[in-house]
Amino acid sequence: MRRKRMKGIGILFLCGFLILIGRLVQLQIIETESYSKQNINLIEASINQRTQSYVLDDGRGTLLDKNGTPLSDTTPSLVLFPFLKDREWPIEVVASIVNESPNKLEKAFEGKKQPFIYKTGLSVQEMEKINQLSTPGVYAVFKPGVEGQLAGHVIGSVRPNPELVKSKYPDKWDEGLIDENTKIGISGLQLAFDPFLLSEGDTTLLYHADRQGNPLLGLDVKMFSTSDSFYPLQIKTTLDLDIQNALERAVDESGITNGGAVLIDIETNNLSGMVSRPLFNTEDPLGAGAVNQMLKGYFPGSVFKTVVLAAAYEQGVSTSRTFDCDRNLYRDGPGNRELGTLNLKNSFAVSCNAAFTELAEELIKKDPNFMEKTAEKLGIGSTVGWEDLLYHYEDFKQFPDESNPVFFKSEKDKSVKKAIDQTAIGQLNVKLSPLAIANMMSTIARGGEPKQVRVVSDILYRNHSTFLSFNEKSAGKDQLSNKVVKSLQQSLREVVVSGTGRSYLSDLPFDVAGKSGTAELGENVPYDHQWFAGYFPYDSPRYALVVVDFERKEKQYRVYEAFSKIVTQLYKNER
Repeated sequence: MRRKRMKGIGILFLCGFLILIGRLVQLQIIETESYSKQNINLIEASINQRTQSYVLDDGRGTLLDKNGTPLSDTTPSLVLFPFLKDREWPIEVVASIVNESPNKLEKAFEGKKQPFIYKTGLSVQEMEKINQLSTPGVYAVFKPGVEGQLAGHVIGSVRPNPELVKSKYPDKWDEGLIDENTKIGISGLQLAFDPFLLSEGDTTLLYHADRQGNPLLGLDVKMFSTSDSFYPLQIKTTLDLDIQNALERAVDESGITNGGAVLIDIETNNLSGMVSRPLFNTEDPLGAGAVNQMLKGYFPGSVFKTVVLAAAYEQGVSTSRTFDCDRNLYRDGPGNRELGTLNLKNSFAVSCNAAFTELAEELIKKDPNFMEKTAEKLGIGSTVGWEDLLYHYEDFKQFPDESNPVFFKSEKDKSVKKAIDQTAIGQLNVKLSPLAIANMMSTIARGGEPKQVRVVSDILYRNHSTFLSFNEKSAGKDQLSNKVVKSLQQSLREVVVSGTGRSYLSDLPFDVAGKSGTAELGENVPYDHQWFAGYFPYDSPRYALVVVDFERKEKQYRVYEAFSKIVTQLYKNER
C-alpha cells in the first residue's frame, strides 16, 4: 500500500515537472513572439523590461529663422545614466570638467531611476572632453529646450493626441511609422506645417541592463535614430531672431501684458517678427495665452480712418476741403475736443471723428461697398497670410489661425447713419487683425502693391538642400493710383509731424509715418485698445510696424514707448 502511494506521488511530481517543462518550452521557444490572445512579443517585452532609454530628439522637423538658426533652443547638456552609482567610473574627472565637486555629483544620483540631465550650458570644450572619455552612461549632448522660446505664438505648440494622429495620417499609422506617442501640431506653424514636420521616429540612447542596472554582456549604450541626410525636414521661416528678440524685449519692457507687435519687411512682405502677449504655458498649450492675438480681429479704432481717407482721395475729395472738428462724431453736438475747422489732411493728423463720418456718409451713398473695395486695394479685403494650392492641399495657409476681416455685420447697417458713422471710425462691428493692419501699412509704403504676407520661405531637407519654396504672391489685381498712394503717404507722415504721434515719435532716428487709434469697449470697461500702425524710414521704407495694447488705461502710452524702442533698436542694428 505504501509502495503504491509513493509511486502515485512520484507520478504526480513527474507530471508537474513535465507541465513546467512544457510551459517553459511554450514561453521560450514556441510562442516567444506571439504569446496569449494579445500576441505579446515576449522577447521584445523582456528586452524592454531591462532597457534604460533616454530620448535626445523626438524626430520632429526643425523650424529655422531666415539665417538658418533653429528657433527652438538646443542646450548643451550633461546626461547621466543611473547605473553609474553602482559602478566604477571617472567621477572625479567629469566633476573637474564641469567645475563641480565629486561629492555633489555623486549625490545627484539619489532617487534617480531614469537617465537625467545633470547640468546644462556646457561649453564646446567641456562637451568634447566629456565625450572623449568614452564612458558608458556619460554623455554630453544637445538637448532641445522650450523654456523662454522666442516667437512662441508664431511657432505654435505640439502635443500627443493618438486619435487625431491616427485620423489625420492613417497610412503612416498602419505602417507603424507613428504611434500614440507621436506629437502633432495644434497651433501656429507647428499646425500649418504638421504634415512636413511630423516625426517618424526619434533619436534615443538605449542601454540593456540587468535587475541591478548593470550592463548586460558588456554592451555599451547605443544610439538609435531613423533620421538620415534628408529627413526630418526643416522649415525655413522669414523671421529674424535678432529682430524678434528686439520686438519681445520692447513689448515686455514697455509693460504691455495683453497685446503685441507685428513687423513686416516691406520689399518682400515677409514677416520679420511677431509678438503676442500674454505668453502661454508650454505644459498647457491650450490654456491661458494660447491664442496668437496678432492674427485675431479687434476694433481698430481710428487706424481704420486710413481706409476712408484712401476712398476719399480716390473719389477726388480735395485736401483743402474743411470740416468742423469741434463737433462730435454724429455731428449733432459738441465733441470731446475743440479742434476748430481743419482741412482733410489735418483732420486725419489729429484724428477728427466728424470729418470721417461726414465723408463715409457721402461715399456710401455713391457706392454701398466702397469700404470693402478700398480695403481690397489696401491688401486687407480678406485674410492676408500666404495661401495657395500645395500638393493635395487645395487651400494651404501659412497662418491657419488667422481671422477674416469684418466691416459691416449686416447690409442693412449701410443705410443706418449711426452705424455708418461708427464703422467709419473703426468701431461697432469692424474687426481687423494686427497682421492685416501691418499689411495695409506695408502696401501703402510699397507704393500701393498689395501682397500676401509670408512667414515661411522654404522647406529644406536635413542637408539644407531645397525641398520646395514659397514664392511671393500678390493679393488682388486692383490697386490704388500712384497719386492716391502719394497722398496717403503724406497724410500718414503728417500724423507724426504735427498730429497725434508728434509727442512720442517725432524725434526717432528714422522718420516715421503712421496712424494712431483708440477703440472704446463700452462705458463700464476701464480700459480700451490703443494702436499705432506705421512704417519707416519715410523716404525709403523698409519696415511696416504695428503695436497694440488691448488693456490700455487712461494716460498710459505703452504703445508709443514700445514702437519707439523697436524703431531705435532697428536703427542700431543697421549701424
